[in-house]
Amino acid sequence: MKSISLFFFLGLFSIHAFSQKDAREGYVPISPIIIDADPSEWAVDWLLDQDGKFLYNIGNDETNLYFRIKISDDLTQQKIALFGLNLKLNAEGKKKGRVGLKYPVGKDARQLKKAPEPLPQDAASKVIAKKQLLDEVEILELIGLAKDNIVSSRLGLMNGIEVLIVASEDGSYIYEAKIPFKAFKINKSSTPILGVTIETGKPNLANNSTSPPAGNQQTSARGFGQTSYSQYNPIMTPAYMWIAVKLK
Repeated sequence: MKSISLFFFLGLFSIHAFSQKDAREGYVPISPIIIDADPSEWAVDWLLDQDGKFLYNIGNDETNLYFRIKISDDLTQQKIALFGLNLKLNAEGKKKGRVGLKYPVGKDARQLKKAPEPLPQDAASKVIAKKQLLDEVEILELIGLAKDNIVSSRLGLMNGIEVLIVASEDGSYIYEAKIPFKAFKINKSSTPILGVTIETGKPNLANNSTSPPAGNQQTSARGFGQTSYSQYNPIMTPAYMWIAVKLK
């Protein structure tokens, strides 16, 4: 029995050591981070997630967390515009985010019943279309502070959270956020490793008709096209990234 207990303890120790070893070092801002979708004040190179969908950086000072995310992949952008983007935090450094925010929140059920138009082929028109996909993204949801998500205006928050997403001139989506630790009751001094989950939202099929929203079929020349539930549609699969961040 003792040997089994010792083995179990060493296993837990190894898992903990693994998470510490593989955690990303948090970025400490050398100049104030302004949430204006101009990420140039970040004096650090972009990091790339393992699936190549997100470029990102995560930083902190004594009172705030900072995020910048760049999304250039057309399909991932459409998932964000249609279904929203979740940013969740876990103060125990684990993968299941307990608190956070959803912004943008995505389209409502009535909008999702109508398939979006195919993205134009010429570069200038394509950028315009991507900007239009992000129209009216002023609402967000706070996750984990109450039984149900708290819906708020992006500009009406009173707890210090700032968040913004825009389509840049090259067609990339730029997301920035500032989240005070106290906004989600995170004690920085007792949180050496923070688990961060970034994931596009999931379509609510119950509120839609017999076909899910159309996706940009990257392998098809037809672009957007509807399919039945039994068929694979890449837009129905969330884009996902998890990072363990070593706070500074």
